[in-house]
Amino acid sequence: MKQTEMNTSVLRVFLWSGVVLVAALIIAQGWLMGFLPGPSPSLSAKEIAQIFIERKDNILLGCLLQIITWCFYGTWAIPIIMFIRKMERSMPALTYASLVNVGGGWVFFILIPMTWAVIAFRAETLDPGIIQIMNDWVWFDWLYTWPSFSVWMFIIAAAIFFDHNVPTIYPRWVAFFNVWCGILIFPAGMIGFFKKGPFAYDGLLAFWFAVSVFFGWMLVMTVTTFRVISSEDKRLNEEAAKAAN
Repeated sequence: MKQTEMNTSVLRVFLWSGVVLVAALIIAQGWLMGFLPGPSPSLSAKEIAQIFIERKDNILLGCLLQIITWCFYGTWAIPIIMFIRKMERSMPALTYASLVNVGGGWVFFILIPMTWAVIAFRAETLDPGIIQIMNDWVWFDWLYTWPSFSVWMFIIAAAIFFDHNVPTIYPRWVAFFNVWCGILIFPAGMIGFFKKGPFAYDGLLAFWFAVSVFFGWMLVMTVTTFRVISSEDKRLNEEAAKAAN
């Protein structure tokens, strides 16, 4: 029983790591770096370069905080993946697909602060055109990689729809919620066509809406997974009590 209790405690810690990640991003990218949202893609190369020169120390500090805490995306996802495995029967196809998508997403995420740090590190000597392109790359990494995350949302939904447990581990509304989130982050895919307006990478739809959907999804999955863990604890305690009697 002690091993089981330790495991559920670890799952809770992993979920809390996602909360730490979001808080750290607000501090690092918002307060320190001033990149919520980022510089407009309509700015000139010299204007973009000047931002990195003027904010160099803050950007480097924010990138250090980000490169550490983006690792928590993987730990946050582990409890969800474990419950996906429990929802499947003998062939864990959705579990393996989840591992692939989460691993790919983690790589995308750590490239964000890594690239910004390189820009800031050489900001005074880099050609402004190179800085502009590298900064564009980061925002495409931030937003244009939406399909990987959308696919995982669909995978979670499929796991819930096909859950063989009675009662199901997650409520069915969580499946529909994942489907909608997977669809609604699509505006992030429009940033390649616009440098101004709501579909630019600093725009209302491509950035604010898509990012709100993603982190809103993280919040809902965190809360519902905490509830799943509590239900699992209750079930295990009941089984232990029956075994003792």
